Order: sequence, then C-alpha cells, then structure tokens
Amino acid sequence: MSTATAEAPIRQKKTARKIPDYLIYEVVRGKPIYYKGYKDVLNETKTFEEITIESVLSAWLKAQLIGLLYQSLSKDNYRLTVGEMGINLSRQDKRGADISIFKKENFKLVDKYSDLPPEIIIEIDVRAEVEDRHEMDYVAEKTDDYHKFGVKRIIWIFTKAKKVLSANAGQPWLMEDWSADIEIMDGLKFNVAEMVKSF
Repeated sequence: MSTATAEAPIRQKKTARKIPDYLIYEVVRGKPIYYKGYKDVLNETKTFEEITIESVLSAWLKAQLIGLLYQSLSKDNYRLTVGEMGINLSRQDKRGADISIFKKENFKLVDKYSDLPPEIIIEIDVRAEVEDRHEMDYVAEKTDDYHKFGVKRIIWIFTKAKKVLSANAGQPWLMEDWSADIEIMDGLKFNVAEMVKSF
C-alpha cells in the first residue's frame, strides 16, 4: 500500500535588493548616503529626476546668493561654485556642497571632486535620506566633517523651518530665524526674509 506524500514547499532565500550607484548622494565613512526619496525610485513611484530636482524656492535662493557673492567678492581673491560640487574630504568621505566660496589659491579648475577646502559653504535644505536618524544629526555630522576638512564657516538655510544655522569653526553654532541678517564674511550679509519679500 503506497501513501501519497506532499512535497515540502521550496523556500526561496530573500536577497537584498541592490541599490544602483546613481542613487548615492554622498559617501561617509565608506558607506553610501542616498538621495532623499531613493526608495520611491526603487518602488517606481517616482523618477530619479523627481527626487533630485530642487524646489523653485531653493533654486531661486541659490541664484540670489550667487548674484550677491559675484557682485560683492573680489574676483582677484575668491572663486565661487554652485550646484552640488563634490568634495573629497578623505578617501572614504565624499560630500556635496550647494554654494562654495574658495580663496583663489585654494581653487583648481579640474574635472573631478575638489581635494581642497572652500573657505565657506552655504547649504540649502537637506538632500540626503537620513533613514532612521534625525535630520539635524545629519546636518551636525556634515558640518563637523566640513570643519575638520578646513572649511571655516558653514551656513545652512532651511526653507521649511524658515531657519538659518551659522557654524564657524571653533565657535558655538547659532540658529536664527530667516528674518535675521546673516553675515557671510567681512560684513557681507543677507536676509532671506527680505530677499523673499522683495521678490
């Protein structure tokens, strides 16, 4: 007498999904930090362009600040970059900066990430996916990394919170409303609220 035996179901091992390199925004301590919203791209609910394109406000502020800097800074002493310029902080740390102000002698026009520190970096909002961390933890870590690399001053503009963080190396950091006058350097100031109001 033969008995029927049910075959045991074959269980397939779940493999981790490989995240494409183009979704990497920065590399910190050798580990990738992805663009904010990268999971939406993986799930095909958004395109890569949708998560990387800036808001009108962010792009406009960038343009206004660059205009102010070009008019005010000595062309003989400083060089400016805009648009997520790559910076090699070390072999394992690669960051992106919105607006960078370099001393002329620290600037090289090369087709790769900069190995030299800007004097000042201005960041507008957080573009990175912070996963389970608080966004301000990411801001603090990135700011500390910039200072260790030799950047003297970092200014963060947060458009949703309407706040501006000024962080000078070796000094207490200052968080202010964006109605405050923020000094970039040598008496050169901007006021986000006034800029928006004058629009």
